[in-house]
Amino acid sequence: MSPNRIIAVCICASSLAGCTHLSPLRENSAANPHNSIVTGPGYKLAFIEFGEQGSYQDTTQLTNAVELVEKTERPLVITYVHGWQNNAESGDVEKFSGLLARLNSAPAIRDAGFNLVGVYLGWRGRFTPVPVLKELSFWNRKATAERIASNYDCYDAIAAVSEAARKHGTANQYSVLLGHSFGGLIVERSVAHAINAEIHGHASADRSLPADLILVVNPAADSILARQMISALYIRDTENTRPMFVSITSSADRATGLAFPIGTRLASNTKAFNKVPAPGKAKNLESERAFYTSTPGHNDTLINHVTVNLRKTIDSPQGHPALETNLEHNLSGDVFTLDGANGKLDLWQLKQVGDVDVPYWDVKVDPSIIKDHGDLWNERAEAMMAAIFRIANPKLNPRAKPRATLQKPPNLKRLEYRQHQVPKP
Repeated sequence: MSPNRIIAVCICASSLAGCTHLSPLRENSAANPHNSIVTGPGYKLAFIEFGEQGSYQDTTQLTNAVELVEKTERPLVITYVHGWQNNAESGDVEKFSGLLARLNSAPAIRDAGFNLVGVYLGWRGRFTPVPVLKELSFWNRKATAERIASNYDCYDAIAAVSEAARKHGTANQYSVLLGHSFGGLIVERSVAHAINAEIHGHASADRSLPADLILVVNPAADSILARQMISALYIRDTENTRPMFVSITSSADRATGLAFPIGTRLASNTKAFNKVPAPGKAKNLESERAFYTSTPGHNDTLINHVTVNLRKTIDSPQGHPALETNLEHNLSGDVFTLDGANGKLDLWQLKQVGDVDVPYWDVKVDPSIIKDHGDLWNERAEAMMAAIFRIANPKLNPRAKPRATLQKPPNLKRLEYRQHQVPKP
């Protein structure tokens, strides 16, 4: 394609973004004041939508979502922020709804007495189905996600839903915040300030984070913030605690592993970067450019967990598929199951790598579990997420590790550095 044609296509993409209607897709009305609430088999799903600048599109959607959570007895609340190529009426809605229905029927969830509530945070991750233009929208939609993440309303909605759940009491609710792609970017930035507030005593440990477990899949964000967050946890000696934040990325995700670095390398030419160390015992400094041009799941200096096929199989203890088994049984050593051949369960492990043990897990995932950028709703990926849910959830797993204590003095010697320090021999 010639340079002139590329420029013309980009202009068309930008124009199309501006011309697409901005009305919410699940708008409430006087005639139908609860249009933003959908009832499914064993669950209810609330929609909250945001415009291009991150503002609420219909504040009654937030009111409905908060009231739903408050009125649900013993709620298990899963708030989902979708990513690129999705919105409040795209295929992600059906797939997320399917996960809610599956969890509702899982014996471990029913035995715990949870009632499923989903909250779908929608934005214009998709504004055209036109080939080429659709692919070129990546950077335009990334900029929109960054505005949503940096402005107020989206985090306000996440916090309001979390607060509504916690009104039931710690023992009578559990909340998960899930983000995919650019939704992962939004979630990560929301969580960063909450962690900082807890570290410095501005919020109590049981109320600081916007969910009990935060999970992002193939996040389309640079790894500068991830490095800073992992470093902040590392200098507070958070070893041997359960995960608070889990970032999982397929090694075969070309959107974040190939397209993202190409685009950010071009943008990096107009920026200035300091030298910083990766978290860990090694104190070698490298340019922040390396973190700016890579996502957390493709930055080898930050990855602290990998999925490993143990090449072993077992019979399901209860005769259930892998997802239900992972919710019921916490196998030792962060081992989890995936559905195998002939009704067997294959054993895999979320194995820690490196010397950084913090409650921010940056997980590199085998492509047989997640094959590409959008492949988060397949059976194997959902089974792995169910395992993480149990590993981090003391209500389902009595052997869960304790929560990290963040309000303690930092051990600054663990990450002390200067811009012009002399390397040690």
